[in-house]
Amino acid sequence: MPIVTIDGRQVEVEQGTSVIQAADRLGVEIPRFCYHPDLRPEGNCRMCLVDVEGFPKPVVACATPVVDGMVVRTPHESPVASKAVNGVLEFLLVNHPLDCPICDQAGECSLQDFYMHPDYGQHQSHVDPVEKVHKRKRVSLGPRIVLDQERCVMCSRCVRFSEEVSGYAELQFVHRGNHVELTAFEDRALEDPYAGNLADVCPVGALTSRDFRFKRRVWHLSHADSVCAGCSTGCNVRIDHFGGRIERVVPRRNPGVNRSWICDEGRLSFRALVAVPRLMYPRQGATELDWSEAVALSHDSLRAASAAQGRPLAALASASATNESLWLFRQYVLAAFPLHRLAFRLEREIAEVSQRQDNLLRRLDKHPNTMGALHLGFDGGEGLDGLLALAESGAIEGLLMLYYPPLVGEESKETRERITRLLHLVPASVVLTTHELPYLTAAKLLLPVATWSEEEGTYTNYQGLTQHADKAVPSRGAVRPAVEVLGDLWHCATAARRQTRPEEIFREIADSVPVFRDLTYASLESRSATAYPPEGRMHYGQEGFAGR
Repeated sequence: MPIVTIDGRQVEVEQGTSVIQAADRLGVEIPRFCYHPDLRPEGNCRMCLVDVEGFPKPVVACATPVVDGMVVRTPHESPVASKAVNGVLEFLLVNHPLDCPICDQAGECSLQDFYMHPDYGQHQSHVDPVEKVHKRKRVSLGPRIVLDQERCVMCSRCVRFSEEVSGYAELQFVHRGNHVELTAFEDRALEDPYAGNLADVCPVGALTSRDFRFKRRVWHLSHADSVCAGCSTGCNVRIDHFGGRIERVVPRRNPGVNRSWICDEGRLSFRALVAVPRLMYPRQGATELDWSEAVALSHDSLRAASAAQGRPLAALASASATNESLWLFRQYVLAAFPLHRLAFRLEREIAEVSQRQDNLLRRLDKHPNTMGALHLGFDGGEGLDGLLALAESGAIEGLLMLYYPPLVGEESKETRERITRLLHLVPASVVLTTHELPYLTAAKLLLPVATWSEEEGTYTNYQGLTQHADKAVPSRGAVRPAVEVLGDLWHCATAARRQTRPEEIFREIADSVPVFRDLTYASLESRSATAYPPEGRMHYGQEGFAGR
């Protein structure tokens, strides 16, 4: 394999690797606009110019493959490359508007960062602002994206994404010279269900998200790495939040799962968390209970119903729960109820878990952890329909249910009706859930649990890949993570205290379930996706580099 020297440091790379990829592997930052690791190289922005020993003039790092023995000097070390990049930067800024104070990209803008860079930025403009070429501003490209044509640096990332990745090919450049404009075909609204990614790949403020536009300055946001819970793909995402409120969800790059993309459904799935009022306190009918009373009453009522006629407990978990919650749910049922019917299917999760909804990321199964449920011993069994049939025959008297409403779409009318009927038929029913849902009001006891983004845990996607999700925002009211509630139920059943820290529960899972063997929280975090922005470029002056 070729060995290349970049700014005095050597790295061995695969044949065909570009200079910019080799530099990223070393952690040497080369400025770029058009380059993106998941798009074909274009070499049209000219920002990644480097000085290569033996070459008569600077070359673009994104489209130049390395050869053995190549010696490269970046703008950080080479005056020639620095001057070339400075000239390109000045050319790009000739007609750029003075929008920085009001631009929604401020804080994440490559153009700002490069201009302020001490090695190749900070040039003096030779153009009077009055003479700048003016183009259309605040152009609506549909429900997801707003275009400001004056800010565009013609990097073509968005055009390539639309052509190569989503396949909709709705964007194009028109006109010539300094009058070139980015526009949608015939100015139509974008129909692409992945259009939100256009704002992610845009390195400047030309394409911005309508949903996040003017919501919050990015430097005010806190961040948590997570996994999208909108379907069984398990896309890697980052939750950006402020004051306990989710402001946006953006992709993290993971080449083995979602590359640098997420669908718009998953991107906006956090809206479902506030679309329906939350269940805030344990409740029996209309009466609010404290947690100790609610847990004791739940366990006692289920035991009494199960023991009265020697009938099994119906236990219905959710494929949207974390592996840790599912494990404790199953362990509690096994410990407290020798006779039980354990299920998790509401509809066709097992059949749909790997079925594509499109040719990119979306899958028909709208649960993030169907494979995790199967691995943990929820073999599918009877599902909701089977439990309902048992209830109609009078074969079960007690029901324990862990239920999370879907973040993408909603339960079908038939499923909601079956859940309601099941709750009406079973004399003793305890439901751990997140929201005030009309089809759950028939439950005898409702226990509020944390929803996605409010608890830490792991999910296993359709590929069988287990991934870690951090807690992002705190719960409100008396809401508690499901693992804590199930740990208290375990204590009622066995008089023993149960470990409820997700890391400890996962260690127990890894020791007991072969599929999870050799996995630890540390190993899951070490193979996690790179940071947002998807190309991994970090602001200069920060330690480390995320593009490796």
